[in-house]
Amino acid sequence: MIDDLHRIDSEITARMTDLVDLRRHLHRNPELSRKEFKTTALLRERYTHLGFDVRVRSQGTGALAELTPHGFDPKKHPTVALRTDLDALPIAEENEVDYRSQNDGVMHACGHDVHMTCAFGAAQALAAIDHLPGRIRVLLQHAEEIAPSGAADMIAFGALDGVDAILGLHCDPQLPEGVIGVREGALTASFDRFIFKVKGVSGHGARPHHTIDPIFAGVQLANALYSAVSRRFDAREPMVISIGEFRGGAVPNAIPDLVTMTGTVRTVSKDRRQHVRPLLEQLAAGVAATTGATIELDLYEGAPPILNNAALVGEFAEAARAILGDEGVYEIPLPSMGSEDFSNFLDHAPGAMFRLGTAKAGRDVHLLHTPLFDVDERAIAHGSKVLARAALRVLHKLADDRDALR
Repeated sequence: MIDDLHRIDSEITARMTDLVDLRRHLHRNPELSRKEFKTTALLRERYTHLGFDVRVRSQGTGALAELTPHGFDPKKHPTVALRTDLDALPIAEENEVDYRSQNDGVMHACGHDVHMTCAFGAAQALAAIDHLPGRIRVLLQHAEEIAPSGAADMIAFGALDGVDAILGLHCDPQLPEGVIGVREGALTASFDRFIFKVKGVSGHGARPHHTIDPIFAGVQLANALYSAVSRRFDAREPMVISIGEFRGGAVPNAIPDLVTMTGTVRTVSKDRRQHVRPLLEQLAAGVAATTGATIELDLYEGAPPILNNAALVGEFAEAARAILGDEGVYEIPLPSMGSEDFSNFLDHAPGAMFRLGTAKAGRDVHLLHTPLFDVDERAIAHGSKVLARAALRVLHKLADDRDALR
C-alpha cells in the first residue's frame, strides 16, 4: 500500500494545473441550490472520462459516481464514499480576480468549488491505483445550502446503500493553507428553525387595556428564549437560540393583532436536541398564559450535528502528517455551532469530515458566506491527497475487517 500512497501524491501533484483550472471554471459558473444542472452535467462528463459509472438523479441535479474494481463482491469487499456539494450562494462576489463569478448575485462563497475539485482530484488519483481492495463512490450532492437540503434526496437515491464509510471535507478560511483541522466526536451543531406566530387583539395605542398586545407577548417570549437555556441545561453542553426576525405592526399608534418571530436553535448533542421542541412549547405556553395571547409554534428540523468517527479522524490525521508534517495537523478544540448536512449521512454509515485550511499567507481573512471569500489554491493538493490517502487506507482496513470502524 505504501507505493500506492506515493502514487496518489504524485498523480495529484502532476495534475495540479488541471485541478486549479477546474476549480476556477466552477467558481466562474456557480449555480444556486436545486439549479446545479450545468455543474452536474460537467462532473458527470469528467467522472465518466475517469472510468466511473455515473448515475444522475432524474431531476438533473445531484449524482453518484462509482469506481468498481473487477471482481467486486459487496458481501466481501467494502465501499468507501467521498461526499462533495455542488451549490453556490445568493451572494454577489466582490473579488477582483479573473475567475470571479460570471453569474450576477451568485457565488461559491462557501468553498464548494474547492470541495468538488478536491473530490475529483482524489477520485482521479484513486482511479490510477491497480487492484483497489473495494469500491469508491463519490456523492455529488446538490442543495447543501438550503432547507430542506439535498442530503435526504441523495439518501433516497441510494447514495448510502452498501457504504461502509463516508469521508468529507470543508474549507476553513481561519486555518492557513498547509494545515488540516481534525476533531473526534462533535464537529458541528444541529440546525433547527422555529417560527412563532403570536396572535392578539388589535386596538388603539392609547388604550392597550382594550387589546391583547402581541408585541408585548412576543418580547416576553424572546426574553424567555434567551434566558431559559442557562437555567434549564448544563452549560458545558451548549445550546444556542438566536432570533433572526421579529415582525409585527405597521403604524406607531396602533397595536397589531399578529407578531411573527423566527430564529434558530443549535446544539452539538443529539440528546440535548430532543429537548428543543418541549422547551419551545413550554415557554410559549407560559407566555400565552400570562399575556392572554395565542402562540403557535412551527419547528422545522434541519441537519443533526456532525459526530465524527474517531477511527476515520485518525486516518485524516495520519494522511495529513504524511504530506504536511506534524505541524500540518491541527486538533480543533471546540465544535462549530454552524451546521452541515453531511451529518445526515452519518445516520447510515460511519463517517468523518475534516477542515481544509485555505487562508492565504499575508492576506486579510474573509470568512465563509462573505463576498470576498477566496482560497489559496495550493490547498487543493492537500485536500485531494488527504481524501484519497484516507479512502485507500480505509478500504484496506475494511477489506481486512468489515467491523474496523464500529
